[in-house]
Amino acid sequence: MNIHQIPFLRLLLPYIAGVIIAWYTLSYTIAIFISVLALCLFITDRLYFRGKGYNMRHICGIYITLLFTAIGIISYNMTLPYEFHEHRCVTSYKIYQYNKAHNTPTALEAKALEVRESLIDIYKEHTSSDNVGIISAITLGKKDGLDRDTKKQFSMSGGSHVLAVSGLHVGIIYMIMLWLTSLLPRRRTITILSHIITILCLWAYAFICGLPASVVRSALMFSLISVAVIIERRNVSLNAVFTSAFIMLMYKPLYLFDVGFQLSYAAVISILLFYPKIYSLLTLKSRLLNIAWSMICVSAAAQIGTLPLTVYYFHQIPTYSLLTNFLVVPAAFIIIYTSAIMLIVSPLQTIAGFAGLAADTVTTYLRTGVEYIVNLPYSVINGLRVSGWMVIGMFAAILTFYAFTESRRARDLMASLSIVAILQLIDILIQIKVVTLPI
Repeated sequence: MNIHQIPFLRLLLPYIAGVIIAWYTLSYTIAIFISVLALCLFITDRLYFRGKGYNMRHICGIYITLLFTAIGIISYNMTLPYEFHEHRCVTSYKIYQYNKAHNTPTALEAKALEVRESLIDIYKEHTSSDNVGIISAITLGKKDGLDRDTKKQFSMSGGSHVLAVSGLHVGIIYMIMLWLTSLLPRRRTITILSHIITILCLWAYAFICGLPASVVRSALMFSLISVAVIIERRNVSLNAVFTSAFIMLMYKPLYLFDVGFQLSYAAVISILLFYPKIYSLLTLKSRLLNIAWSMICVSAAAQIGTLPLTVYYFHQIPTYSLLTNFLVVPAAFIIIYTSAIMLIVSPLQTIAGFAGLAADTVTTYLRTGVEYIVNLPYSVINGLRVSGWMVIGMFAAILTFYAFTESRRARDLMASLSIVAILQLIDILIQIKVVTLPI
């Protein structure tokens, strides 16, 4: 992976560094100092090095890095709610509670929520009361109708991601649109038009879901991929991911400390990095087996990136999550398809009733399957505790291992194994209470 092919990562990393500095210090002084330093480097570059035959590209990169670090510090301090201006290291949960208590929906968001409620009324008309909550969560992202036991079972089985509308669901909509547009003639004008329609459908879906941040960032991500296709850019998936993250964090830096934001991007980036590596390990001639293997690879790749965060935030590892994804992902496909048909043909009561029956039946089997997986022996490992520094170490080990898969150099593998060994040593020292970590 060449960093020059993903330019937004070079802007995103210093911006995130600035947000973290502000989160920890709440200081504008650091931003002023960094800005002055960046300005001095810029002036020195322009007045002294330019036109003298020096290759000072790195100097330009340094002052741009410093500039975006300062922007990150300033953005965080400006968007932090006034009540937290004296609090360092504010948790995402406190910010979530504050937003829930004080933020009121905009006119557009209120209209979106109204539309969503009207669609849920159609679900209630054609599906059973036991399943309407799950169907509403999977298709429209409304989890208010889920009882505590259902949420717990999906969490313990490793399938809770299917109940939160995010990249998986928007990806399904994107795949539906790509399949439909693939039936059209292959002409440049039609391709452009089909991708424009796809983008509009993605944002229409985000609207009927109530415009939650998880759906907006996923719609933005897939929209950027479609734009890249329109302008005939290749291999832009990672850059689209980082671009969407950059835009979201520029809009609201506090998203960086949102658990859903972290898990979503960790999963997507991990899939883009590790899925091709895992998939290439096995070649199958059967199309059905190939689809099954592909699902295993996607699930395994996503778990590589999300495992550190899952342990840190939820203190547990669902041991049968690969098996769960064999159940919940196809079920989510079918439920989204049949629910869409139900909504589109809702004036035709008979056809809508059949679509509702199909969605209801699949949802019943989904609930039964999840319950069965949860009741399997050792379905979840509980009581895990790691510090923030341990999480950083785990991500460092993952990235160095990925570097090894790219370079095949022994030093990269040694670096990854060394980090793992250090983490093991730190864990032992923590267990015998020799050291403690602050985060």
